[in-house]
Amino acid sequence: MNLASFEEPTVATRLTVLLVEDDDADVYLIRRALANNPRIGEIVVARDGVEALDMIDHWEMEPDLAIVDLHMPRKDGFSLLRDFASRSAVRFPTVVLTSSKAGADQFRAKKRGAFAYLAKPTTAAKLTVALDQLIARI
Repeated sequence: MNLASFEEPTVATRLTVLLVEDDDADVYLIRRALANNPRIGEIVVARDGVEALDMIDHWEMEPDLAIVDLHMPRKDGFSLLRDFASRSAVRFPTVVLTSSKAGADQFRAKKRGAFAYLAKPTTAAKLTVALDQLIARI
């Protein structure tokens, strides 16, 4: 039997996720939802858009994916999406994960470059399924 076919993805093939979220409970839930996904390597948390941009601008991290809330202090998700789009060095998909179900918010997020828009599901299990489906598309 060839055990090589049963190997987990190497660290190099795993995704580094930038999670931009100011709510501790949501950070916990999102981390749990991503915990068993074999494509996830590291999750780095920024508490708002200012901190996220600082991390990226100072090369503290190079994410493969960003998951961004819309409503945060100092710099909200819409402003962060606009700033990501204006930086030529930013080359990763951004998923908006928010409690807002407003069609206008979804339109604005997509217009500013969001790869996907996901209204926060009502259960942890639904969140896991939704994030796994999004990550499979990346």
